[in-house]
Amino acid sequence: MLAGEPGIGKTRTAQELASHAETLGAQVLWGRCYEEDGAPPYWPWVEPVRYYVSNADADQLRSQMGSGGADLAVVVPEILVKLPDLETPPALDPDQTRFRLFDSVATFFKNAAQAQPLMLVLDDLHWADKPSLLLLLEFLARQMAESHILVIGTYRDAELTREHPLSETLAQLYRSPVFQNTVLGGLESTDVGTFLQAASGNQASPELVDAIYSHTEGNPFFMSEVIRLLGEQGELESGSNKGATVTLGIPPGVLEVIGERLNRLSAECVQALTTASIIGREFSFRLLRNLEVEFNEEQMLEVIDEALINRLIQESADALERYQFCHALIQQTLGERLSASRRVRLHGRIAEALEELYGADTENHAGELAFHFAEAEPVLGLEKHVKYSLLAGEQALSSFAYEDAQAHFQSGLSAKQGQPDGR
Repeated sequence: MLAGEPGIGKTRTAQELASHAETLGAQVLWGRCYEEDGAPPYWPWVEPVRYYVSNADADQLRSQMGSGGADLAVVVPEILVKLPDLETPPALDPDQTRFRLFDSVATFFKNAAQAQPLMLVLDDLHWADKPSLLLLLEFLARQMAESHILVIGTYRDAELTREHPLSETLAQLYRSPVFQNTVLGGLESTDVGTFLQAASGNQASPELVDAIYSHTEGNPFFMSEVIRLLGEQGELESGSNKGATVTLGIPPGVLEVIGERLNRLSAECVQALTTASIIGREFSFRLLRNLEVEFNEEQMLEVIDEALINRLIQESADALERYQFCHALIQQTLGERLSASRRVRLHGRIAEALEELYGADTENHAGELAFHFAEAEPVLGLEKHVKYSLLAGEQALSSFAYEDAQAHFQSGLSAKQGQPDGR
Protein backbone atom coordinates (compact mmCIF):
# COMPACT_ATOMS: atom_id res chain seq x y z
CA MET A 1 0.00 0.00 0.00
CA LEU A 2 1.11 3.53 -0.81
CA ALA A 3 -0.56 5.99 1.55
CA GLY A 4 -0.39 9.74 2.03
CA GLU A 5 -2.16 13.05 1.67
CA PRO A 6 -3.64 14.28 -1.63
CA GLY A 7 -0.93 15.33 -4.08
CA ILE A 8 1.92 13.56 -2.27
CA GLY A 9 2.68 11.33 -5.27
CA LYS A 10 0.97 7.99 -4.58
CA THR A 11 -0.31 7.43 -8.12
CA ARG A 12 2.90 8.76 -9.68
CA THR A 13 4.97 6.40 -7.53
CA ALA A 14 2.71 3.51 -8.59
CA GLN A 15 3.23 4.53 -12.23
CA GLU A 16 7.00 4.44 -11.79
CA LEU A 17 6.76 1.02 -10.14
CA ALA A 18 4.55 -0.16 -12.99
CA SER A 19 7.07 1.03 -15.60
CA HIS A 20 9.86 -0.78 -13.77
CA ALA A 21 7.77 -3.95 -13.52
CA GLU A 22 7.10 -3.87 -17.26
CA THR A 23 10.84 -3.60 -18.02
CA LEU A 24 11.28 -6.78 -15.95
CA GLY A 25 8.69 -8.62 -18.03
CA ALA A 26 5.59 -8.26 -15.85
CA GLN A 27 2.13 -7.40 -17.13
CA VAL A 28 0.54 -4.43 -15.37
CA LEU A 29 -3.22 -4.01 -14.98
CA TRP A 30 -4.88 -0.97 -13.43
CA GLY A 31 -8.13 -0.70 -11.51
CA ARG A 32 -9.43 2.64 -10.24
CA CYS A 33 -12.00 3.52 -7.62
CA TYR A 34 -14.34 6.48 -8.03
CA GLU A 35 -15.95 8.72 -5.45
CA GLU A 36 -19.13 9.34 -7.40
CA ASP A 37 -22.13 7.07 -7.09
CA GLY A 38 -23.04 4.92 -10.07
CA ALA A 39 -19.88 2.83 -10.53
CA PRO A 40 -20.75 -0.87 -11.00
CA PRO A 41 -20.02 -3.29 -8.12
CA TYR A 42 -16.42 -4.52 -7.94
CA TRP A 43 -15.37 -1.83 -10.41
CA PRO A 44 -11.66 -1.75 -9.40
CA TRP A 45 -11.56 -5.47 -10.26
CA VAL A 46 -13.80 -5.31 -13.33
CA GLU A 47 -11.52 -2.79 -15.05
CA PRO A 48 -8.33 -4.92 -15.08
CA VAL A 49 -10.23 -8.11 -15.96
CA ARG A 50 -11.94 -6.32 -18.84
CA TYR A 51 -8.62 -5.03 -20.18
CA TYR A 52 -7.03 -8.47 -19.91
CA VAL A 53 -9.97 -10.11 -21.70
CA SER A 54 -9.80 -7.61 -24.57
CA ASN A 55 -6.15 -8.54 -25.24
CA ALA A 56 -6.28 -12.32 -24.74
CA ASP A 57 -7.38 -15.02 -27.17
CA ALA A 58 -10.27 -17.35 -26.40
CA ASP A 59 -8.20 -20.47 -25.74
CA GLN A 60 -5.97 -18.59 -23.30
CA LEU A 61 -8.99 -17.21 -21.42
CA ARG A 62 -10.74 -20.57 -21.29
CA SER A 63 -7.62 -22.15 -19.80
CA GLN A 64 -7.00 -19.42 -17.23
CA MET A 65 -10.61 -18.95 -16.12
CA GLY A 66 -11.54 -22.61 -16.02
CA SER A 67 -14.92 -23.34 -14.50
CA GLY A 68 -15.01 -19.84 -12.98
CA GLY A 69 -15.49 -18.13 -16.33
CA ALA A 70 -19.28 -18.18 -16.01
CA ASP A 71 -19.08 -16.58 -12.56
CA LEU A 72 -16.75 -13.85 -13.85
CA ALA A 73 -19.03 -13.18 -16.81
CA VAL A 74 -21.76 -12.07 -14.40
CA VAL A 75 -19.74 -8.93 -13.54
CA VAL A 76 -17.65 -8.74 -16.75
CA PRO A 77 -20.09 -9.45 -19.61
CA GLU A 78 -17.33 -8.88 -22.19
CA ILE A 79 -16.10 -12.39 -21.37
CA LEU A 80 -19.13 -13.81 -23.19
CA VAL A 81 -17.97 -12.17 -26.43
CA LYS A 82 -14.79 -14.26 -26.32
CA LEU A 83 -16.38 -17.31 -24.68
CA PRO A 84 -20.02 -17.39 -25.82
CA ASP A 85 -20.45 -21.07 -24.93
CA LEU A 86 -20.02 -20.66 -21.16
CA GLU A 87 -22.63 -22.48 -19.13
CA THR A 88 -24.90 -20.51 -16.85
CA PRO A 89 -23.62 -20.79 -13.25
CA PRO A 90 -25.78 -22.89 -10.92
CA ALA A 91 -28.32 -21.12 -8.74
CA LEU A 92 -26.99 -20.82 -5.18
CA ASP A 93 -27.83 -18.75 -2.15
CA PRO A 94 -26.32 -15.21 -2.15
CA ASP A 95 -23.41 -16.02 0.17
CA GLN A 96 -22.38 -19.06 -1.86
CA THR A 97 -22.69 -17.12 -5.10
CA ARG A 98 -20.39 -14.39 -3.84
CA PHE A 99 -17.92 -16.97 -2.54
CA ARG A 100 -17.76 -18.54 -6.01
CA LEU A 101 -17.24 -15.12 -7.59
CA PHE A 102 -14.39 -14.22 -5.22
CA ASP A 103 -12.73 -17.59 -5.71
CA SER A 104 -13.08 -17.31 -9.50
CA VAL A 105 -11.44 -13.86 -9.58
CA ALA A 106 -8.54 -14.98 -7.37
CA THR A 107 -8.05 -18.21 -9.39
CA PHE A 108 -8.10 -16.33 -12.69
CA PHE A 109 -5.39 -13.85 -11.60
CA LYS A 110 -3.22 -16.65 -10.17
CA ASN A 111 -3.49 -18.63 -13.40
CA ALA A 112 -2.78 -15.55 -15.52
CA ALA A 113 0.34 -14.84 -13.44
CA GLN A 114 1.73 -18.31 -14.16
CA ALA A 115 2.25 -17.38 -17.80
CA GLN A 116 3.56 -13.88 -17.07
CA PRO A 117 4.18 -12.18 -13.69
CA LEU A 118 1.29 -9.85 -12.91
CA MET A 119 1.15 -6.49 -11.18
CA LEU A 120 -2.30 -5.16 -10.19
CA VAL A 121 -2.57 -1.48 -9.31
CA LEU A 122 -5.71 -0.52 -7.37
CA ASP A 123 -5.81 3.28 -7.25
CA ASP A 124 -7.74 5.41 -4.69
CA LEU A 125 -8.83 2.56 -2.44
CA HIS A 126 -10.29 5.06 0.05
CA TRP A 127 -13.22 5.19 -2.41
CA ALA A 128 -13.52 1.43 -2.87
CA ASP A 129 -16.80 -0.34 -2.14
CA LYS A 130 -16.74 -2.85 0.70
CA PRO A 131 -17.27 -5.94 -1.50
CA SER A 132 -14.18 -5.02 -3.53
CA LEU A 133 -12.16 -4.75 -0.33
CA LEU A 134 -13.48 -8.10 0.89
CA LEU A 135 -12.35 -9.73 -2.35
CA LEU A 136 -8.85 -8.34 -1.86
CA LEU A 137 -8.71 -9.26 1.82
CA GLU A 138 -10.41 -12.62 2.00
CA PHE A 139 -9.20 -14.23 -1.20
CA LEU A 140 -6.39 -12.69 -3.20
CA ALA A 141 -4.17 -11.55 -0.31
CA ARG A 142 -4.32 -14.98 1.30
CA GLN A 143 -3.17 -16.72 -1.87
CA MET A 144 -0.46 -14.31 -3.05
CA ALA A 145 2.49 -15.97 -1.29
CA GLU A 146 2.45 -18.87 -3.78
CA SER A 147 1.72 -16.71 -6.84
CA HIS A 148 3.61 -14.35 -9.14
CA ILE A 149 1.33 -11.42 -8.29
CA LEU A 150 2.15 -8.02 -6.84
CA VAL A 151 -0.78 -5.83 -5.77
CA ILE A 152 -0.15 -2.10 -5.32
CA GLY A 153 -2.93 -0.17 -3.60
CA THR A 154 -3.00 3.61 -3.12
CA TYR A 155 -5.15 5.50 -0.63
CA ARG A 156 -5.40 8.81 1.18
CA ASP A 157 -4.73 8.13 4.83
CA ALA A 158 -6.39 11.44 5.72
CA GLU A 159 -9.70 10.05 4.43
CA LEU A 160 -9.77 7.08 6.82
CA THR A 161 -11.74 6.93 10.04
CA ARG A 162 -12.09 3.96 12.36
CA GLU A 163 -15.43 3.18 10.70
CA HIS A 164 -14.09 3.31 7.14
CA PRO A 165 -14.23 -0.10 5.39
CA LEU A 166 -10.59 0.23 4.33
CA SER A 167 -9.49 0.64 7.97
CA GLU A 168 -10.80 -2.85 8.76
CA THR A 169 -9.16 -4.26 5.65
CA LEU A 170 -5.79 -2.72 6.54
CA ALA A 171 -6.01 -3.98 10.13
CA GLN A 172 -6.32 -7.54 8.87
CA LEU A 173 -3.78 -7.18 6.08
CA TYR A 174 -1.14 -6.09 8.60
CA ARG A 175 -1.18 -9.65 9.94
CA SER A 176 -0.09 -11.02 6.59
CA PRO A 177 3.64 -11.62 5.94
CA VAL A 178 3.18 -10.49 2.31
CA PHE A 179 1.83 -7.05 3.28
CA GLN A 180 3.78 -3.80 3.38
CA ASN A 181 2.42 -0.29 3.96
CA THR A 182 4.42 2.80 3.00
CA VAL A 183 3.33 6.30 3.97
CA LEU A 184 4.75 8.87 1.55
CA GLY A 185 5.97 12.20 2.87
CA GLY A 186 6.90 15.42 1.11
CA LEU A 187 10.22 16.11 -0.57
CA GLU A 188 13.10 17.24 1.60
CA SER A 189 13.96 20.92 1.53
CA THR A 190 17.23 20.14 -0.29
CA ASP A 191 15.25 18.56 -3.15
CA VAL A 192 12.96 21.51 -3.71
CA GLY A 193 15.51 23.52 -5.67
CA THR A 194 16.13 20.56 -7.99
CA PHE A 195 12.39 20.06 -8.43
CA LEU A 196 11.87 23.76 -9.18
CA GLN A 197 14.70 23.85 -11.73
CA ALA A 198 13.37 20.72 -13.47
CA ALA A 199 9.84 22.15 -13.58
CA SER A 200 10.71 25.70 -14.65
CA GLY A 201 14.09 25.41 -16.37
CA ASN A 202 15.48 28.22 -14.22
CA GLN A 203 17.86 28.32 -11.29
CA ALA A 204 15.86 29.64 -8.32
CA SER A 205 17.16 31.86 -5.57
CA PRO A 206 17.58 30.34 -2.07
CA GLU A 207 14.85 32.71 -0.86
CA LEU A 208 12.37 31.36 -3.39
CA VAL A 209 13.30 27.74 -2.65
CA ASP A 210 12.84 28.31 1.08
CA ALA A 211 9.52 30.08 0.51
CA ILE A 212 8.13 27.28 -1.68
CA TYR A 213 9.25 24.59 0.75
CA SER A 214 7.74 26.44 3.70
CA HIS A 215 4.53 27.03 1.76
CA THR A 216 4.04 23.50 0.42
CA GLU A 217 6.05 21.37 2.87
CA GLY A 218 7.40 19.41 -0.07
CA ASN A 219 4.04 18.15 -1.39
CA PRO A 220 4.82 17.58 -5.11
CA PHE A 221 1.36 18.51 -6.40
CA PHE A 222 1.20 21.65 -4.29
CA MET A 223 4.70 22.57 -5.43
CA SER A 224 3.81 22.03 -9.09
CA GLU A 225 0.74 24.25 -8.75
CA VAL A 226 2.68 27.01 -6.96
CA ILE A 227 5.45 26.89 -9.55
CA ARG A 228 2.91 27.05 -12.38
CA LEU A 229 1.25 30.07 -10.76
CA LEU A 230 4.60 31.81 -10.33
CA GLY A 231 5.43 31.05 -13.96
CA GLU A 232 2.16 32.61 -15.13
CA GLN A 233 3.03 35.70 -13.10
CA GLY A 234 6.52 35.92 -14.63
CA GLU A 235 8.21 35.30 -11.28
CA LEU A 236 10.43 32.43 -12.50
CA GLU A 237 12.35 34.20 -15.24
CA SER A 238 16.08 33.87 -14.77
CA GLY A 239 17.31 36.45 -12.28
CA SER A 240 13.86 37.82 -11.49
CA ASN A 241 13.67 36.21 -8.05
CA LYS A 242 17.21 36.83 -6.85
CA GLY A 243 17.05 38.16 -3.33
CA ALA A 244 13.41 39.12 -3.68
CA THR A 245 10.92 38.92 -0.87
CA VAL A 246 8.62 36.08 -1.83
CA THR A 247 4.88 36.14 -1.17
CA LEU A 248 3.03 33.05 -2.30
CA GLY A 249 -0.71 32.63 -2.77
CA ILE A 250 -2.76 29.46 -3.02
CA PRO A 251 -3.22 28.19 -6.60
CA PRO A 252 -6.76 27.16 -7.66
CA GLY A 253 -5.81 23.48 -7.96
CA VAL A 254 -4.60 23.38 -4.36
CA LEU A 255 -7.71 25.23 -3.19
CA GLU A 256 -9.86 22.56 -4.80
CA VAL A 257 -7.98 19.72 -3.10
CA ILE A 258 -8.10 21.29 0.36
CA GLY A 259 -11.64 22.61 -0.16
CA GLU A 260 -12.80 19.06 -0.94
CA ARG A 261 -11.60 17.95 2.49
CA LEU A 262 -13.07 20.94 4.30
CA ASN A 263 -16.45 20.43 2.64
CA ARG A 264 -16.82 17.09 4.41
CA LEU A 265 -16.69 18.74 7.84
CA SER A 266 -19.59 19.94 9.95
CA ALA A 267 -20.31 23.67 9.90
CA GLU A 268 -19.27 23.88 13.57
CA CYS A 269 -15.90 22.31 12.86
CA VAL A 270 -15.21 24.65 9.92
CA GLN A 271 -16.15 27.64 12.09
CA ALA A 272 -13.79 26.64 14.89
CA LEU A 273 -10.95 25.79 12.52
CA THR A 274 -11.37 29.10 10.72
CA THR A 275 -10.91 30.92 14.02
CA ALA A 276 -7.94 28.70 14.82
CA SER A 277 -6.37 29.50 11.45
CA ILE A 278 -6.20 33.19 12.39
CA ILE A 279 -4.60 32.33 15.74
CA GLY A 280 -1.74 30.68 13.86
CA ARG A 281 -0.31 27.34 12.75
CA GLU A 282 -0.50 26.27 16.42
CA PHE A 283 -3.27 27.03 18.89
CA SER A 284 -4.44 25.99 22.33
CA PHE A 285 -7.76 24.46 23.28
CA ARG A 286 -8.21 27.08 26.00
CA LEU A 287 -7.81 30.07 23.68
CA LEU A 288 -10.07 28.59 21.02
CA ARG A 289 -12.69 27.78 23.65
CA ASN A 290 -12.56 31.38 24.95
CA LEU A 291 -13.04 32.74 21.43
CA GLU A 292 -15.88 30.40 20.39
CA VAL A 293 -18.18 31.29 23.29
CA GLU A 294 -21.25 29.69 21.69
CA PHE A 295 -19.66 26.23 22.08
CA ASN A 296 -19.65 24.59 25.49
CA GLU A 297 -16.65 22.47 26.45
CA GLU A 298 -18.15 19.19 25.25
CA GLN A 299 -19.09 20.68 21.89
CA MET A 300 -15.58 22.08 21.47
CA LEU A 301 -14.09 18.67 22.27
CA GLU A 302 -16.31 17.11 19.59
CA VAL A 303 -15.14 19.71 17.07
CA ILE A 304 -11.49 19.02 17.92
CA ASP A 305 -12.05 15.26 17.64
CA GLU A 306 -13.66 15.73 14.22
CA ALA A 307 -10.68 17.75 12.99
CA LEU A 308 -8.24 15.18 14.40
CA ILE A 309 -10.07 12.24 12.82
CA ASN A 310 -10.03 14.00 9.45
CA ARG A 311 -6.30 14.71 9.86
CA LEU A 312 -6.61 18.46 9.48
CA ILE A 313 -4.93 19.09 12.82
CA GLN A 314 -2.68 17.04 15.07
CA GLU A 315 -1.91 17.10 18.76
CA SER A 316 1.27 18.84 19.82
CA ALA A 317 3.97 16.53 21.10
CA ASP A 318 5.28 19.26 23.41
CA ALA A 319 2.22 20.45 25.34
CA LEU A 320 -1.14 19.15 26.48
CA GLU A 321 -4.23 20.55 24.73
CA ARG A 322 -2.22 22.30 22.06
CA TYR A 323 -2.79 21.54 18.40
CA GLN A 324 -1.19 22.25 15.04
CA PHE A 325 -2.58 22.32 11.51
CA CYS A 326 -1.24 19.31 9.62
CA HIS A 327 -0.33 21.51 6.67
CA ALA A 328 0.30 25.24 6.43
CA LEU A 329 -1.90 25.43 3.33
CA ILE A 330 -4.89 24.11 5.28
CA GLN A 331 -4.48 26.98 7.72
CA GLN A 332 -4.01 29.49 4.90
CA THR A 333 -7.02 28.21 2.93
CA LEU A 334 -9.30 28.56 5.95
CA GLY A 335 -8.04 32.05 6.68
CA GLU A 336 -8.46 33.25 3.11
CA ARG A 337 -12.12 32.25 3.14
CA LEU A 338 -12.76 35.22 5.45
CA SER A 339 -13.35 38.74 4.21
CA ALA A 340 -10.72 41.31 5.16
CA SER A 341 -13.14 42.97 7.61
CA ARG A 342 -13.86 39.73 9.44
CA ARG A 343 -10.19 38.80 9.51
CA VAL A 344 -9.23 42.14 11.08
CA ARG A 345 -11.90 41.84 13.76
CA LEU A 346 -10.96 38.26 14.52
CA HIS A 347 -7.33 39.32 15.01
CA GLY A 348 -8.63 41.93 17.44
CA ARG A 349 -10.60 39.36 19.45
CA ILE A 350 -7.57 37.06 19.53
CA ALA A 351 -5.25 39.88 20.64
CA GLU A 352 -7.53 40.87 23.52
CA ALA A 353 -8.13 37.25 24.53
CA LEU A 354 -4.39 36.55 24.57
CA GLU A 355 -3.71 39.68 26.60
CA GLU A 356 -6.22 38.52 29.19
CA LEU A 357 -4.94 34.94 29.09
CA TYR A 358 -1.30 35.93 29.65
CA GLY A 359 -2.10 38.47 32.37
CA ALA A 360 1.08 39.73 34.03
CA ASP A 361 3.18 37.60 31.66
CA THR A 362 2.36 39.55 28.49
CA GLU A 363 5.94 40.80 28.18
CA ASN A 364 7.19 37.26 27.47
CA HIS A 365 4.63 36.93 24.67
CA ALA A 366 5.16 40.39 23.19
CA GLY A 367 5.94 39.14 19.67
CA GLU A 368 2.70 37.18 19.40
CA LEU A 369 0.67 40.08 20.81
CA ALA A 370 2.40 42.58 18.52
CA PHE A 371 1.43 40.52 15.48
CA HIS A 372 -2.27 40.28 16.32
CA PHE A 373 -2.57 43.92 17.47
CA ALA A 374 -0.83 45.00 14.25
CA GLU A 375 -3.33 43.04 12.15
CA ALA A 376 -6.20 44.49 14.21
CA GLU A 377 -4.95 48.09 14.09
CA PRO A 378 -7.79 49.30 11.79
CA VAL A 379 -10.34 48.48 14.53
CA LEU A 380 -8.30 48.65 17.77
CA GLY A 381 -5.98 51.54 16.98
CA LEU A 382 -2.20 51.62 17.08
CA GLU A 383 -1.40 52.07 20.79
CA LYS A 384 -0.98 48.41 21.69
CA HIS A 385 0.54 47.58 18.33
CA VAL A 386 3.33 50.05 19.10
CA LYS A 387 3.61 48.97 22.75
CA TYR A 388 4.10 45.30 22.04
CA SER A 389 6.28 45.91 18.99
CA LEU A 390 8.73 47.85 21.14
CA LEU A 391 8.62 45.19 23.88
CA ALA A 392 9.23 42.44 21.32
CA GLY A 393 12.12 44.43 19.84
CA GLU A 394 13.75 44.87 23.26
CA GLN A 395 13.41 41.14 23.93
CA ALA A 396 14.96 40.27 20.58
CA LEU A 397 17.86 42.64 21.29
CA SER A 398 18.51 41.04 24.65
CA SER A 399 18.87 37.64 22.99
CA PHE A 400 21.08 39.04 20.18
CA ALA A 401 18.41 38.43 17.52
CA TYR A 402 19.19 41.73 15.83
CA GLU A 403 17.28 41.10 12.62
CA ASP A 404 14.10 40.26 14.55
CA ALA A 405 14.59 43.32 16.72
CA GLN A 406 14.91 45.53 13.66
CA ALA A 407 11.69 44.10 12.20
CA HIS A 408 9.74 44.73 15.43
CA PHE A 409 11.08 48.28 15.86
CA GLN A 410 10.36 49.06 12.23
CA SER A 411 6.77 47.79 12.65
CA GLY A 412 6.26 50.06 15.65
CA LEU A 413 7.84 53.07 13.97
CA SER A 414 5.77 52.56 10.80
CA ALA A 415 2.60 52.54 12.89
CA LYS A 416 3.61 55.82 14.59
CA GLN A 417 4.56 57.51 11.33
CA GLY A 418 2.52 60.65 10.87
CA GLN A 419 1.09 60.50 14.40
CA PRO A 420 1.59 63.36 16.91
CA ASP A 421 4.54 63.01 19.33
CA GLY A 422 3.72 61.10 22.48
CA ARG A 423 1.18 58.81 20.84
